[in-house]
Amino acid sequence: MRRYLLTLAVTAALVVFASVDAWCADAVGYINSDQLRREYAGARDLDAQLEASVADWRTQAREKEQEIEGLITELQNQRLLLSEEAAGEKETVIQQKQLAFEEFLNSVWGSSGLAVQREAELWQPIFDRINGILEEIGAEGEYTMIFDAARMGIVYAAPSTDVTQQVLDRLNGTEE
Repeated sequence: MRRYLLTLAVTAALVVFASVDAWCADAVGYINSDQLRREYAGARDLDAQLEASVADWRTQAREKEQEIEGLITELQNQRLLLSEEAAGEKETVIQQKQLAFEEFLNSVWGSSGLAVQREAELWQPIFDRINGILEEIGAEGEYTMIFDAARMGIVYAAPSTDVTQQVLDRLNGTEE
């Protein structure tokens, strides 16, 4: 009877420990990338560098805008003295400057503009470090996945959780 109880106790302990190990292996965590960006010690320096670039682009934009406004004022003041042909030429120049100004604004502040590129250039080394840290933490803590609460996406996943090849195999009919 003792042997039976001892075997039962050992078996139960192994099941409990195996369950704990399995539960730990399926650990899920999250980060808040907005908080990382706000509280990272080097963020102020990176943001200052970005702001310096943005300030230069704002100055250029202001200069272009002032040039256009000056041409419009000049045309308005001289309209009575100009021939239709001369006035038309000045209007064409103004339109070309306005188009160039809009292109400049889009090239700087558009979805893939210089401001976005500069920000990515400045922050990419930090993002690479964060990804390396997440890899370390994921492996050390036996995390299956780590999510980013701010971006609602996965920032780390254990390679064993990737089922892409299984889906492809079934999709392509190589596995039933």
